[in-house]
Amino acid sequence: MTGVYPVLLFFAATAPLTLDQVRADPNPEHRARAAVDYAAIAERAAELANDAGDDTRLTADLNNMVNAMELARDSFVASGKTPSRQPTTFKSVELRSHEMLHRLADLRARMDPGLQPLLDGPIMEVQEIHDAWFEGIMGRKK
Repeated sequence: MTGVYPVLLFFAATAPLTLDQVRADPNPEHRARAAVDYAAIAERAAELANDAGDDTRLTADLNNMVNAMELARDSFVASGKTPSRQPTTFKSVELRSHEMLHRLADLRARMDPGLQPLLDGPIMEVQEIHDAWFEGIMGRKK
C-alpha cells in the first residue's frame, strides 16, 4: 500500500486545478488533452452540484466544462493536427467527449424538469465538438 500512495500524490499534483493553469500550457496538444480532462472533472462537479441542489455551482461548473471543451478544440487547431491525418491523437479525446455526453444525458434525466434547459446549450456545444472530432477520424482521408 505504501507504494501506491506516492503514485497517487504524483497524479494529484499534476492534475490542473484551474482552467487558467490549463491555458498556460505552451504545448497546444498537451493543453487540448488537459482541457478535455478538466472538462470531464467539471462535468462531474456539475453532477455533484445538482445532487446538492446548488444551482449556482451547477451553472458555473457547466460553464467551466464548455469553456474547457472550447479550449481543447481551439488548442488542437493551434497544434496544426487534424483528426483525419492524426486519428490516434484525437481518438482518446473523442471517446472522453462521447462519455461526457452520456453523463450529461443521465444528469439531464435526473434533474428537476425546470432546470433541464440549463443543459441544452452545454450539451449542444459538447456534441458539436465531439461530432467534429468523430467525423474527422471516421471521414474520408484527405
